[in-house]
Amino acid sequence: MKADDKLQILKFFLMLVNSFFVILGISIFACSAWILFDKDSFVSVLSSGQEVKEVVGGLFFIGLVVVFVSLLGCAGAYFESRCFIIFYMCFLIVIILGQLFITVVLLIRREKIEQFLRDNVDEIIRQYGGNETQMFWKLLDSVQTSAQCCGRLTSNEWRNNTVIESLGGTDIYPCSCFNATCPVILARTHSFGNGSDIYKTGCEKVLLDWLEMNIIVIFGMDVGLFLIQILQFIFGIQTFKCIGLKTRELHPNNLLDDTEENPAAQPEHQEYSMENNQFDSQTYDPQMDSGYYHHSGYVDGNYDNPEFYPEQDNSQI
Repeated sequence: MKADDKLQILKFFLMLVNSFFVILGISIFACSAWILFDKDSFVSVLSSGQEVKEVVGGLFFIGLVVVFVSLLGCAGAYFESRCFIIFYMCFLIVIILGQLFITVVLLIRREKIEQFLRDNVDEIIRQYGGNETQMFWKLLDSVQTSAQCCGRLTSNEWRNNTVIESLGGTDIYPCSCFNATCPVILARTHSFGNGSDIYKTGCEKVLLDWLEMNIIVIFGMDVGLFLIQILQFIFGIQTFKCIGLKTRELHPNNLLDDTEENPAAQPEHQEYSMENNQFDSQTYDPQMDSGYYHHSGYVDGNYDNPEFYPEQDNSQI
């Protein structure tokens, strides 16, 4: 299979996985934003805790980064940019490490989150029905009515309520605890009634089950993201390699042309060596040699050439 054909297949799967990843990242972002900013749900009771803020804030940030990185991967595959693919894989590694950190924090601080939920419910019960209308009271009414429960563990916890203590009566509960018509004795925004026809079970199990379900959903989404990210990383590496193979197939002579345009300089000692070899390989010419010696007066091994010796002046002897 040619590199271009293989690249087209990898581009299709990489963009398909990244598109799904964008949707999943948006889901994480939306869930964390809902937990942080929605004030009409009982989850807002949890969102005020430091442990919950750390986990949800991390998921909020990861959701945004996931969307950005997925779009970067789609752009790298579409434009066949190796630079985009490298940045894409680097961001994937950061996201994977971040998700592992958030998951570990969520599991480690799970008991603290549950205890924080218990403490907040007890505080809401104690302050329920005061002078100021609070959103949490409405949420507690909604939980008690829908789950058919009263109090956190038992209905007796309502005896700690400041309004009920001020009334000084017995069997006084908020109207959301009654499983029939509420005999109202104190009409307010959050009314109280007097009677024994109330829900007997507490709401803690319902609240903890709700928290458990949300933790499972978050953990499941993290595991799903992790598996998809591993698949993305594999596709990213293969796409990076195929882009390089395709470039070499389309331009096979680029490296040769560059070598011809910029030849490597030979070391200086090699030039001297070549000159010495050429000098040593020259053919010996006896005619040139005899001519030289004949001209110098050397003939047949004797210096008998008269031209070689200057005439002597006999008068000086």
